[in-house]
Amino acid sequence: MHFSIDIVIFIAFLVGNLAFGLWTSRGVNTLRGYAIGDKDFSTATLVATIVATWISGEFFFTSIAESYATGIGFIYTALLGDILGLFLIGVVFAPRMAEFLGKLSVAEAMGGLYGNSVRIITSISGFIGVAGIIAVQLKIAGLLFEYALGVEPVYGVILSGIVITLYSSLGGIKSVTLTDVVQFATFGVVIPVIAYFLLGKIENTQLITETLRNNPAFDHKVIFSFSNPQIYFYITLFLWGVIPSFNPAIFQRIAMAHDTKQASSSFIIASFVCLFLAAIVCWIGILVLSSHPNMSESEIFKFILTNSGWIIGFKGVILIGIMAMVMSTVDSYINASAVLIAHDLRQSLNITFIKNELFATRIGSMLIGLVSILFAMRQGSFMELFIWASMFYMPVVSVPFILAILGFRSSTKAVLIGMGAGFFVAMVWELFFKVNGIGGLVPGIFANISFFFAAHYLLKQKGGWVGIKDQTPLIQIREERSEQRKRLWQNVKSFSFIEACIKNTPTGDGLMFFLGLFVMISAFASVTSTPQNIQEHYAYLLDIFYPIVLCSTSALMSYPLWLASWRKTKALGIIWNCIMF
Repeated sequence: MHFSIDIVIFIAFLVGNLAFGLWTSRGVNTLRGYAIGDKDFSTATLVATIVATWISGEFFFTSIAESYATGIGFIYTALLGDILGLFLIGVVFAPRMAEFLGKLSVAEAMGGLYGNSVRIITSISGFIGVAGIIAVQLKIAGLLFEYALGVEPVYGVILSGIVITLYSSLGGIKSVTLTDVVQFATFGVVIPVIAYFLLGKIENTQLITETLRNNPAFDHKVIFSFSNPQIYFYITLFLWGVIPSFNPAIFQRIAMAHDTKQASSSFIIASFVCLFLAAIVCWIGILVLSSHPNMSESEIFKFILTNSGWIIGFKGVILIGIMAMVMSTVDSYINASAVLIAHDLRQSLNITFIKNELFATRIGSMLIGLVSILFAMRQGSFMELFIWASMFYMPVVSVPFILAILGFRSSTKAVLIGMGAGFFVAMVWELFFKVNGIGGLVPGIFANISFFFAAHYLLKQKGGWVGIKDQTPLIQIREERSEQRKRLWQNVKSFSFIEACIKNTPTGDGLMFFLGLFVMISAFASVTSTPQNIQEHYAYLLDIFYPIVLCSTSALMSYPLWLASWRKTKALGIIWNCIMF
């Protein structure tokens, strides 16, 4: 390992996050403060921590690799499905979750609905599922340590696991949230910069157009045809993404909000931010494919590291950007799952040898970190490991919890039957019936739904579609949205294009003249600086636009000479805005 500025940047980022996380951990002395804080987080902070939890290291690696290899099949199904799932949480589910805002965990919420046994199963299922998700991120951290420091990935897994677990276990949700904001700011800058430098490395942008037009992976008629055996895999990927999992970390982000309105707004905004970042990451995969179409998956990231810029230390910046994605996801899941162990499982099983619940939660954080490090040693692709982790949770917990949010309640017996059927079908399908890449997750979800409803109605259990417990927040949100739609429609009806153009038109003679002069100089400069081959290739456009630009600039420069009657006409506003375009 040789000493370089990249190593300094990478190590400084790790040490800085650890120090910042420990510094912000002061004053946490209750389990509620550790789990969901004082519920005084701003909407911007909630958005940042939702995005930071969703944009993970696995997301970055998988999105680039799959966009490179499978094109729009992955982009449209997995990514858009996942983002739509976030949007649905904000629009459909969060407004109906007022009764759950005071809960410390999803297991506590499920226990309040269906009893102690369901709370135990939710705790165990959440613990295993979260450990798998964290393990995927730690595997990526191991690769980053290898690229940055030249050490074996296993040591990177251990060291990153220790660093993140340390500040997560001591600081609680306050530490996690504030470090998430820092990490979000880090990768929010790094991701677009990577795309910018890679685009600059492509000498002929026509390669990108040819890739999108001629590569079979971007032919929607082939990809989304039922004659394509992969179509069923893409459908299951979309369902996996669009069905909200309400895993421990996502539920915790809702519980942190001070009301359902803030939770709803946070997830809606976060979905659009994630869509923007996901589009850029997929664009990076397309840029790499356009310039180097025959690379293996393992070579893609090394190519990005060595070709994303010429600035000294930029490799280190890329590494900390991806490490920020890893850390922001891992710390959130460690914090959420620790509550499952120390609060829910400990209370449900009446474990009393550790009296202090906050201390027990911190021990639980360290335990989940240790288990995740062990899981990270398992072989398999990042997406396979992520789906395996989800199979321990979504076919078991997500189904009855989603139905409860929508207003369907039943008995403990019916829920346990559905949970058992979902897990059994998911595992059996994954191990013995996996065809065309269709894993056991979605079949397990449908098995849970089927057996849950069958047990409820055939065994004549109490409940059914009883509705949500507290409808006041939902009614308020509906009324506010109705008022917003009315105001928007009134603005649309009263909108006048001519009046808008007039308001957008300046009145000063000097501004008109100097802007016309500036545009004319810029036009002549662009003509002389554009390479001859470009001018010849786009002559049919330049021959139209340059005369229009020059005529427009002449009109602006001569504005001080216009007659007063010309200046008072409404046509001036239209002319000005057309010239600006």
